Amino acid sequence: MTQVFEVSGMHCGGCASRVQRAATALAPGTTVTLDPPRLILPAGVSLDAEAIDKALAEFGDYSAVGPLPQG
Repeated sequence: MTQVFEVSGMHCGGCASRVQRAATALAPGTTVTLDPPRLILPAGVSLDAEAIDKALAEFGDYSAVGPLPQG
């Protein structure tokens, strides 16, 4: 099952690229979308928002909320 997180502070393509870089370093295969601003972890990877926030902090003022309910 995949985990989906909302990402606040991500407003443009440059932001999405920075978040993608940070997310890929945490979990290769992670997908980042700008509209809606989401980070989708691949199946089999489980992280919490705190771990993602820590990785994102190096790239800008971004914050992950989730995981969001699936269904």
